[in-house]
Amino acid sequence: MSGTRWEWRDSGSASGHMQRVADSGTYSRMQTAYRAYINHATGCDGCGYGERRCSTADQLWRAYRAART
Repeated sequence: MSGTRWEWRDSGSASGHMQRVADSGTYSRMQTAYRAYINHATGCDGCGYGERRCSTADQLWRAYRAART
């Protein structure tokens, strides 16, 4: 995933670890694209409440996947 960086996370009593974190712009694009997919899928009769995907849902899912890279 581009637009990511590594940050140190203190685990409290453990020694801590490095965690991959999305930049705010990347996260925002991903969140917006995923929300568009979910909003469509939950209201579309052709999507069957997540059991299958219509062509519009396929396009929205591809847009979400593209936002992740």
